[in-house]
Amino acid sequence: MKNDILNNLLILYGKYSIKSKPTPDSQMCFLWSIKNPPDVLEGTKQLYAIKAEFKIEISEDEAVKIYDMNLQEASEYIIKLINAV
Repeated sequence: MKNDILNNLLILYGKYSIKSKPTPDSQMCFLWSIKNPPDVLEGTKQLYAIKAEFKIEISEDEAVKIYDMNLQEASEYIIKLINAV
């Protein structure tokens, strides 16, 4: 399950981040613009894509936590959110 989530995050990263090739150590924050980062993550297309991909709800506080993680850490966090349902 963890590898599936990580692989899906790598695909999303590749879609939204034009900065570099995605790796498990890539920072989630690069899914969003680094020149004009959002003040609020809720309602962004990137967060919507994450929610839709994993069929989970993510609060603004949870989104901020994920924003500060690398893809490996985020995949572990998403597993916790999935299991909490």
